[in-house]
Amino acid sequence: MEKEQFKKELGLQIRTFRNSRKYTQEQFCEIIDLDQSNLSNIENGKNFPDITTLFNIIKKTGIEPNFLFGFSDEYKDVFTSLDYEIINMLLKLPEESKVRIKNIIEIVK
Repeated sequence: MEKEQFKKELGLQIRTFRNSRKYTQEQFCEIIDLDQSNLSNIENGKNFPDITTLFNIIKKTGIEPNFLFGFSDEYKDVFTSLDYEIINMLLKLPEESKVRIKNIIEIVK
């Protein structure tokens, strides 16, 4: 995997984790002691987190390093960046909307 792709994937993993815990960027930044613009750049694949930020993400949130870096992700070879983007969008939706989308997907497939 190339460096730029790795940055994007790492950022998506961090965003996926943050959204799964229903943290806003502001809340997550408070937990990991980082400013919001840095987190945004990391999540968007523009910057790598520095070692202190990585340590804080792992230590203060309990995220599994294997998940963070995609080492144990059983879907690693199946999911694309688009799949992760869709998952991130779905995580932000209310349950009612998720049910509607599920019904639409069942019709389309």
